[in-house]
Amino acid sequence: MSARSYRVQRTRPGPRRRGSRIDWDRFGRIALVLVLFAVMLSYLNPVINLVDAWRDSHAERDNFGALARENNELLERKAALKDPDAVEREARRLGMVAPGERAYVIRDSND
Repeated sequence: MSARSYRVQRTRPGPRRRGSRIDWDRFGRIALVLVLFAVMLSYLNPVINLVDAWRDSHAERDNFGALARENNELLERKAALKDPDAVEREARRLGMVAPGERAYVIRDSND
C-alpha cells in the first residue's frame, strides 16, 4: 500500500436562516421541565390524601379516647346498679314511686 495522504476537506456550514431551524437543546430543556412539572403534579393528590388521612387519624384517636372514657363510666354505673337499693334510688331520681305510695310535688316558695 502506498502511503497517500488524504486530505479531509472541511466545509463551513452556511449561514443559518432565521426561524427555519429548531433549537433542539432549548426544546429538550423545555420538554424536560414540562415533564418534571407533570410528575410533580401527579404526586400532589396522593400527598393531599396522606395529609387528610393523618388529620383524620388524630380526630379518630381523640374520638376513641372520649368513647373509652364514656365506656368506663357506663361500666361503673352498671356495677353500681347491681345493688337493689341503687336501682330504687335511680327510679326515684327519675320521679317514679313504688306501688301503694303517693307522689308529692314540693314547690319552692321563692318562686
